[in-house]
Formats: sequence, structure tokens, C-alpha cells
Amino acid sequence: MYTHSAGKSRSYYCKKKEGMKKLNIGCGDRYSTDWINIDFNSNHPEVISHNLLQRLPFSDNSIDVVYSSHVIEHFSREDAEKLIKECLRILKPNGILRIVVPDLEQTCREYLRIMDIIDSEEAKKQYEWIIIELLDQMVRTESGGLMKTFWKKIVENDDEDSMKYVEARIGVKLREEVGSYNHHSILKKMLNLNVKKIKNKLTHLYIEGVKKMVPRHIRKAIIDNTIPGEKHKWMYDRYSLRKLFEKVGFTNVLFLNAHTSLIQNFNNEFLDINTDGTPYKPGSLYCEGMKPKK
Repeated sequence: MYTHSAGKSRSYYCKKKEGMKKLNIGCGDRYSTDWINIDFNSNHPEVISHNLLQRLPFSDNSIDVVYSSHVIEHFSREDAEKLIKECLRILKPNGILRIVVPDLEQTCREYLRIMDIIDSEEAKKQYEWIIIELLDQMVRTESGGLMKTFWKKIVENDDEDSMKYVEARIGVKLREEVGSYNHHSILKKMLNLNVKKIKNKLTHLYIEGVKKMVPRHIRKAIIDNTIPGEKHKWMYDRYSLRKLFEKVGFTNVLFLNAHTSLIQNFNNEFLDINTDGTPYKPGSLYCEGMKPKK
């Protein structure tokens, strides 16, 4: 399903996607050749590179389906609303928008469940993770934050119970993820370089130089060393996400799950599920809305 191909222009994609035009916004490395895929940066020809904070490069009423997973929580509330408005603009009448985000309500309920049994040893171990899941990506000031440190700790300690709990919560294979931290060779990094990445790296080096001019004793208190797009700027539950959809103008707002969608043959795309049928991002909220005819 997920393949690479020779470099192609955006106009090629728009001509290629005859019939139903489907757009995947903020796709990262999880993209499908049956969709038009777009993200801030592109590492492969099947993905269009575009600043998602700006107007989307598609005409009004030109797209049948828009999908975006775990993207808008990295935007401010204002920027998230702008993106949803852009989705409404480019969708055809009766077109469908499917947004997937971390489920704030579900995470809070899990936190409260653990607090109700906090005197048990199992709950104490689960508490270590759930508080990180709830807060770390919003408050961290170093790349990876407490999340990365916790993953490394339980893998190095061969803590199977904690690993199973975290993997069930977020769908990440921890041994593979932690193992990848030390296996990014210089050659691989060089092969993945492009002009845009080189420019970004030079900008990053410049910013790092400026940061070092700040006195060391106050540096950590005022400087954020996370990478762009790493932190969560807002969280959503079924109430706030419905309000956002309806405020922008979507109707027939529904909350579904990883296996259900009004999008035709959506499960065959393996965007919200893995090939074995398990959810790709457990603990998510799946919302769909329709653009009205008028």
C-alpha cells in the first residue's frame, strides 16, 4: 500500500486522481498512492511539501474527502480552526472531513481509573506513564521530553508489564523505537538530505548559536529546545471537536472508531488501522463531518 515512485508534480497528482479525489493532510510517512498526500516536509515523491499554516494549494470544491490524523493538536486553536476552514473550502458539497486526534477525555478517564486504585503496585507503575502521556507533550522543553526518557528506562530494565501497557495505550513498538535512537547512520542521514532540509539545518544551527548567548543560569527557564511540531498546543474531546466542526460549517458530525468511516472503502487504505486490523493510534478520537450542499 505504501510505496515510493518517481518524482511527480502536484499537477500530476490532480490529473492522476480521476474520479474520487482524496487528500491526506499532514501525512508524515503514512501515505497512500491512492491519495493526494501533503505535509510541511516531504521525504518521498508521493508527498507534496507545503506549509499547512497557509492556504492549501487546491481549488474551491475540488476534493471529495479530506483526512488528517494527529495534526491539529500541534496547532494553536486559531490555526487549527483556519485549517478546518480550508478543508471546508476545498471540499465538494457533501464531501467528508475525517479528523483524528488524541482523545483527551479517554486519557483523563484512564488517569482517574488509575487514581482510584493508586495503592496497588500495578497502578503506581501505570501512573508513571499516564501522567507523562497527559502532560509531557504540552510542557516539555527538551526534544523527546520525559516520554523518550521513560521509554528508554522500561526497555533497558526489560519491564514487560510497563512496555505492554504503553504499547496498548499508543501503539508504538518500544523496543524498535528505542533501538532506532542509536541506529541512524551518518550515511543514512546524508542520503535523506535535500535543499530544504539543509536550509532548515542551517537555520537550526543559527538559532542554537543565538540561544547560547543567553546566560546559562536562565537558559533552561526561558528557552524551548523541542523541534517544530513536536509539542501539543491543544487537546480535544468529543465536545470541543464537535463544536469546532460545527463552528466552521460542517454538518452531520459523527464520532466513529478506527474501523468505521463514511468514506468508501476507507479500511482498505490502512491509515487508521494496521494490516493486522489493530488501531494504528490507540486512544484516538475519530470525527467526521460533511460539507453542506449550500
